[in-house]
Amino acid sequence: MSEPVKKGQKYQNRETFKAHRNMKRAVRDVDKESALKNQACAGVCRRCAQKVVWKFHYEKYKAQRPGKTGNCTNCQLKRVHLAYRMLCDPCARSTKMCPGCNHPPGAQDIKEGDEVEVMEEEDVYSSGDDLVDDEQSANAARTRRAEKMALKMDPGAELGTS
Repeated sequence: MSEPVKKGQKYQNRETFKAHRNMKRAVRDVDKESALKNQACAGVCRRCAQKVVWKFHYEKYKAQRPGKTGNCTNCQLKRVHLAYRMLCDPCARSTKMCPGCNHPPGAQDIKEGDEVEVMEEEDVYSSGDDLVDDEQSANAARTRRAEKMALKMDPGAELGTS
């Protein structure tokens, strides 16, 4: 027997998710985040790098706390300093395994410290012009609602005369 066809999600989102939508961020914060992004994606296979980039893009990435180290599954020493890793860097290099998924990737899949193409949204880190547009549209909607309420209260009043 065939499985029934699954429906889409119940409520469709009107707008796509934008990281840091209503925040003005300092340049040093953006630089620190991109450096952490590049460090987290270095030395792992393509699939693990895509997972980490997705986590950064949707604000799901949780960095390992400073001073905390994880155990390497190969040598059992506390030398794993990055989140979402299972192998320490020396063991990953010696066994030629991905430290993220512990599988042997193809030769072209390992990213050795290269700049990773990350889904950057330039308008998110802009000077805040988009925030001004959002505020103006919100003010216009607020004004229209106020005029409708005034019209309901006094049916003889005209719109836009206030």
